[in-house]
Amino acid sequence: MRRLLAVLAVLQLAACATTHTNDPQNPPPPVPRPNPPDASEARRLGIEADKLLEDGRYEDALFLYRRAWNDGFRHPDGLYYAGVIAARAGSLDECVIWLERAADEGFSATQSLTTEPSLEAVRTHASWSRIAEKVAANARKDAPAATTQN
Repeated sequence: MRRLLAVLAVLQLAACATTHTNDPQNPPPPVPRPNPPDASEARRLGIEADKLLEDGRYEDALFLYRRAWNDGFRHPDGLYYAGVIAARAGSLDECVIWLERAADEGFSATQSLTTEPSLEAVRTHASWSRIAEKVAANARKDAPAATTQN
C-alpha cells in the first residue's frame, strides 16, 4: 500500500512539474467575451408582450416580458405593465420587482401608479413608498420638459 501511495505521489509531482500554466512562450488562449444581449430581440419581445397584453393574454405577456428583460428590454411603461400583470396574477413580490425596475428606468406616471386597481394589494408592501417616491421624482424631472414644450 505504501508503495502504491509513493508511486502515485511521484506521478502527481511529475504531472505538476510538466504543466506550464505561466509559460510566456505558450500563453493560454484569451477568455471569450460573453455576447451582449441583442437589443433588437429585446425590443421585439417587448413589443410582442405589449400586443399580448392588449389581447388580454396576461400570462403569455408576462412570460415575454421576463424574456425581454433578460435580453435587455428596459422600457419603463412595459416594465410597469409587467408589474400590473404580476399583481393580477397574485404574485406581489414579482410585481414589486417589476415596479422597482420601471421606477429605476424612469417611469413617471404617478396617477397610473396610484389609481391602478390591480396594485391595491401591493400598496401595503414594504417597498411601496420607495417605489412611489422614485416615480414621483421621475415625474418632477419630466415636468419642466413638459412645461417648456408649450
